Amino acid sequence: MDKIGLFESIDQLSEYRKMLPKDRVQLRKKRLYELVTYASANSPLYKDLYEDVPTNFTIRDIPVVSKEVLISRFDEWATDREVNRAGIYNYLDALLKAQKARDKRGMAGKYLDKYYVVSSSGTDSEPLINLYDDNCCRIMSVSHLFRAFPRREHIWGFLRHGGRIASIYSTSGAYFFNVFAYFRRRFLPFRKSHSIVLQSQSATSRLVERLNSFKPAVISGFPSVLTRMADERVAGRLKVNPVCIIAEGEFLEDKTRKKISEAFHCDVTSSYSTAETGVIAYECREHHLHINDDWVILEPVDAWGRPVAAGVESDKVLITNLLSFPQPIIRYELGDKVILHEEGCLCGNPSPWIEMAGRSLNSIRFVEGTREIVVPVAEFESVLRDEPSIKRYQIIVYAGNRIALRLTGAKGVDKTAAFFKAERLLRAYMKKIGIMSPMITLDKEDPGPDPLSGKYKRIIVE
Repeated sequence: MDKIGLFESIDQLSEYRKMLPKDRVQLRKKRLYELVTYASANSPLYKDLYEDVPTNFTIRDIPVVSKEVLISRFDEWATDREVNRAGIYNYLDALLKAQKARDKRGMAGKYLDKYYVVSSSGTDSEPLINLYDDNCCRIMSVSHLFRAFPRREHIWGFLRHGGRIASIYSTSGAYFFNVFAYFRRRFLPFRKSHSIVLQSQSATSRLVERLNSFKPAVISGFPSVLTRMADERVAGRLKVNPVCIIAEGEFLEDKTRKKISEAFHCDVTSSYSTAETGVIAYECREHHLHINDDWVILEPVDAWGRPVAAGVESDKVLITNLLSFPQPIIRYELGDKVILHEEGCLCGNPSPWIEMAGRSLNSIRFVEGTREIVVPVAEFESVLRDEPSIKRYQIIVYAGNRIALRLTGAKGVDKTAAFFKAERLLRAYMKKIGIMSPMITLDKEDPGPDPLSGKYKRIIVE
């Protein structure tokens, strides 16, 4: 793909909205053809997979690809033959050290000076690493600017209040939303001095202090951390008045939306995204998730991979990211259940919209007194992820703030010593988010895969 500049990205976005339906279809076909042709010519994996794909293919002629295939053949996947697993993990190790040292120069560097690296949480299996180039980042950033606000008045309110946005995500590691927040600042330069990214693992009091000082016009973050901020707003400690709140990274339940909206007296909107695919859909004022169908193809399918009709709940979805040239994501299987809607929407957006019927586990609920505290799975899992005394672990969460740990110690570390270290880390984290007396025990079993699915899950909620 040729380099696409900032203003060209804006023009493309505007032109697509004005296109007739038949012209939109032709543009997607053209972009799909370019991506598939490029992938089969430059990626050994896709060259192998697409050996029998006809020249005049339709999307259903293209094989489905799973996370397991991409992980097992990782070094064959990228179209840039300089990319390899060892190099990426060396880069991520250096990035983590820079984050811990708060070395902004180290955190700003790109892998091979070309790519932003994003990692899935890996709570169900090994994380999948994805590369995003400048084109992908720029177009996603522009799309976010114009599509993340459900109402026009939100944009004007955002600008009138100084255009300040505060993002609250898990900034430890290369997770999608903290990387996304960074490259929005990079590719929309006028935001750089008007945005901050806060660590969701920070103590509630620290987050309140930073938000009160910054006075954001918009707050974005995990619904779980936004719920904590809603409690602080109701208690009078948080004194900010955003024009809109953007809840991302977890499924936004109606009761959660209502609680946040009533606390801040503003609209709460959401999006649908994954680390592997980027942002798939944004919510409109009717709370319908409209697909970014200029750059994303979403196919709802049943358990056997057969298409399901609009209005019917799918068993999973296949996602094609038409921007993903460095590591092509083409008919990538996700276990999310959706209902596709092709009928018109009162908001006026002609793109089809989806209703989320079920997503994989992305948050955990604890209760402290009369308060419910919701924690992102990726954030909770990261508490033990980089502890050198622990080789492998599983965290089993039970009702009543009870936690059991299955552990394997690192070389030279027995299970008991690893448990005492893990227990201290978990207690310190849970105290920061307001859970004062969890019961944490060592499970007699070792970490292992689920006996039915065969998947290894780091977080298990009973």
